[in-house]
Amino acid sequence: MIEPKFKKGDYIINRSAGDVAIVKGITKKGYYQFKAYLGGMFGWLDMNGHELQVNYQKFYDLCTDEEKKKIDDAIKENEQSNK
Repeated sequence: MIEPKFKKGDYIINRSAGDVAIVKGITKKGYYQFKAYLGGMFGWLDMNGHELQVNYQKFYDLCTDEEKKKIDDAIKENEQSNK
């Protein structure tokens, strides 16, 4: 298995696709699990267990504060609309 380069609580981004995620953990089978995953192309927010195989981590980097704000704002908006 490839060694994971991200840890729980890291905000990561695929800059070419615009996808932003918050790492929840890594499974024994080598998949990142996410607390939240914001798809860049269509702006959908997945808070229901999106996963990514560790092999694809090469396409992701740590987020800047501005990039973190994008997903945090989407989570707040989602929480307010579900009240």
